[in-house]
Amino acid sequence: MLEILSITPGSPASAAGFRRIDRLVSCNGSPLNDWIDFLYSANGLFINLIYTRGPLIRRLTIRRNPGVDWGFTFKGQEPAVCRKKCIFCFVDQLPRDVRPSLQVKDDDIRYSFVQGTYVTLDRDDTEYAIRKHLTPLHISVHATDPSVRGKILGTCREEPVLHMLEKLSRAGIKMETQIVVVPGLNDGKQLDRTLEDLFSIPGVISAGVVPVGLTKYRNGLPEIRRPFEAEALRVVNQCSMWRRKAMKNRGNAWVYPSDEFFIIAGLDIPPVSYYESCTLKENGIGLLADLLAISGKKFKGRGAVCTGTLAAPFLRRLLNGSDYLVTVIENTFLGPEIGVAGLLSGADIVRSVKDLPDLYNSVILPGVMFNHDMLTLDDHTPEEISQSTGREVLVARNLEELV
Repeated sequence: MLEILSITPGSPASAAGFRRIDRLVSCNGSPLNDWIDFLYSANGLFINLIYTRGPLIRRLTIRRNPGVDWGFTFKGQEPAVCRKKCIFCFVDQLPRDVRPSLQVKDDDIRYSFVQGTYVTLDRDDTEYAIRKHLTPLHISVHATDPSVRGKILGTCREEPVLHMLEKLSRAGIKMETQIVVVPGLNDGKQLDRTLEDLFSIPGVISAGVVPVGLTKYRNGLPEIRRPFEAEALRVVNQCSMWRRKAMKNRGNAWVYPSDEFFIIAGLDIPPVSYYESCTLKENGIGLLADLLAISGKKFKGRGAVCTGTLAAPFLRRLLNGSDYLVTVIENTFLGPEIGVAGLLSGADIVRSVKDLPDLYNSVILPGVMFNHDMLTLDDHTPEEISQSTGREVLVARNLEELV
């Protein structure tokens, strides 16, 4: 039975007359024990609900239009809080004045399935995922050596993961895994061991390999660093070896180093074909290949295209000869080692573009720097940035919108 936390005004649930005092018993004949049950059974345009209101049992059929949420939020739906102390936890590296939602450390197997967030996995998560058959899942592995993984997760104890991954695989659950590489800890032979172990598990359908991200807010946190050029080159070469083996034995590339590793190593970005079947773009894997794939197209209009230090050289190459100015935004909000466009702040945008020549009255901002509510890390909206800079602000999900 599900307890209702809130009902969205104007939603199908609200229009049907549901109240917070109601308790949902079943949906389309399936018992409801938690909100994942509702998610599974309520995926159509019509649902038949049995619910209680006080001592009465009621039945009601409600409908919705395609793409419209039913409007229920249930008690227990909030993400489970992470109890690990990962040495590179991004929440621990944020300034205190970011919005409260960014300060939440979540580690919830349900949201790994629903939203694609990565979880560290424990025994209870494993059993729950098998019971509900949540697939695919997204797992932060980092290392399969229990001792090394324990150091990375900051728990001061061994943190085995292989037996849980194997159990999920036997249950038919697919897993996309992530390895955040910390030089001197889980690179080199440890990275080879991790990739070998993961490769042996059929249910592990991919492995994304990314360098550790460090902001300037690390007082009191463990001393770790980003990879040097030679270390990044070694990671790319290790991944290449496992890619060749995967193509032979699995029929796909399987392991994907992030764009940052190619840049740090001084290598060219691979073509789009390198990332065939890759679904890890939100991890910064294959984004630049997609960007360079539109090279040669004619861009219309004029404006200042803002981006982080990571993508700036590639954007300059792409927009060369057009009427667009690539404006590199130095990340003073989080620190100079953060070069991705998705972590730019509104304050840094305002600082960087307000003194641009009047010729560039339009400012194009990357859509990845805004959340679903169109807010930056420091709570700026596009409208507020426009008011602060005196310029027209356009938000582009990709550069093809300028073609």
